[in-house]
Amino acid sequence: MSVSLPRLLWIVAGMGVAALSAALLPSPLRLFDLFEEPAVVEVRKPPALKMREMPPVTAFADIAARPIFNAGRKPDPMTRTVASAPAVTGGDPGELSGFRVVGIVADSVTQRAIVERNGAPSMKVAPGDRLAGWRIDRIDAAGVMVSKDARSVRLGIPKVRP
Repeated sequence: MSVSLPRLLWIVAGMGVAALSAALLPSPLRLFDLFEEPAVVEVRKPPALKMREMPPVTAFADIAARPIFNAGRKPDPMTRTVASAPAVTGGDPGELSGFRVVGIVADSVTQRAIVERNGAPSMKVAPGDRLAGWRIDRIDAAGVMVSKDARSVRLGIPKVRP
């Protein structure tokens, strides 16, 4: 039984049209979806966020004793020395000699400095605060500017020796 070429082409074209219509036309089984109820979406308020209180600094003593970014997790060497004496205009800064600036955090709005005194815990200071009777005038990248009476002193940031 042989089929002529034109007839074979009509069969192949018919099968192509059937496949194309099956791909593009929606399935008749989708008619059953019309009888289903739509899903109900429930919008609820999210639960209140509960922040835990920050533990005291002493809770992190183990991390400070074994810093994760140091080789062998050994603590930083404590050989900080001030590269130069504070710049003084108008007086002796004797009562400030034990203070050193450990760090500064500043942006366009807020300025804060961490100041240490030998043998005492560190203090966080801001402009307007008092430090051993001296008034904090300004905190910038160069250090902390303090004044008392007509005297001004800049407490610079010490350089760390490796």
